[in-house]
Amino acid sequence: MSQEPKQPSRQLITRGDLFKVFLASFFMQAVWNFRTLISIGFTVCMIPVLNKLYSTPEEKCDFLKRHLKFFNSHPYFASYALGVSIRLEEMKVSGEAQTPETIDRLKDLLISPLGAIGDRLFWATIKPASLITGMVGILLAPTITLKFLVLLIVFLIYNVPHLYFRYKGILLGYRYGVDVYKYVGQQQFEKLRKTYFIVLVCSTLLLVFSFGVKLTLISPVLALVFVFAFLYSAFFYRLTRSFYITSFSSIIFFIVMGLLFF
Repeated sequence: MSQEPKQPSRQLITRGDLFKVFLASFFMQAVWNFRTLISIGFTVCMIPVLNKLYSTPEEKCDFLKRHLKFFNSHPYFASYALGVSIRLEEMKVSGEAQTPETIDRLKDLLISPLGAIGDRLFWATIKPASLITGMVGILLAPTITLKFLVLLIVFLIYNVPHLYFRYKGILLGYRYGVDVYKYVGQQQFEKLRKTYFIVLVCSTLLLVFSFGVKLTLISPVLALVFVFAFLYSAFFYRLTRSFYITSFSSIIFFIVMGLLFF
C-alpha cells in the first residue's frame, strides 16, 4: 500500500487556486525566449499562488526572482513542476523547512525527465499519430459532414491526453511534492505511448494504401512514383529517426519529381 503524502501544516492553496494555475498554463510558451526559455510563462502560471501566499512587496519580489530563473520542460508536463513548486511555496509559508534553494534545486532536477517524457510521448508519438489519422479520415470520408466529424475525432484524440496531463500533473505535483518523481517515470506512460504508436503505424499503412489506390486509378506512373517516395521516406526515417525531417524531405522529393516528369 502506498503511503499518503505528508500534508502542509496549514492548507492555504485550494482546488480553485490550482484550477487558475491550470488555465494560466495554456500561455506558458507565450514569452518563450532563448535566455530563460519558458520560465516567464511558468512564473505567470504561478501568479494565483503568489497572490494567495504573499502580501508584502518584498516577499512578492523574492518569489518572482526565484521562479524567473532558467527553466525548461515539455509545456504539457511542466504541470508537474508547477504542482511541486506550489506545494513547496505553501510549505515555506507554513514555516516548514523548505528553502528557496530547495525549490530551485528540485525544479532543475525535473527539467530533464519531464522534457524527455513529454517529447517522446507527445511530439514523437501522439502528435504524428493524430496528424496521420486525420489525413486518412479526410482522404476517405465521402462527405463534408463526415470530414468535419473526422476533424472533431482527431481533436479529441490529441487533446484528451494533453488536457489530462496538463491538469493532472498540477494535482499530483501539489499532492506529492518532492516525491513526485515516483509518478513521472517513462514506465508510467509506456502503455499510452504504445497504444498511440499502434494507431500511428495502422494509420500510416492505411494512408499509403488508400493514396496508392487513388493514384493507380489516375495514372500507373504516379503510383510508381508514390511507391518509390514511400520507400525513400521509410529509409530516410530509419536514418534520421525524425518524423518532421522525413515529412519535409518527402515533400521536397514530390516537388522535384513533379518538376522533372509532369
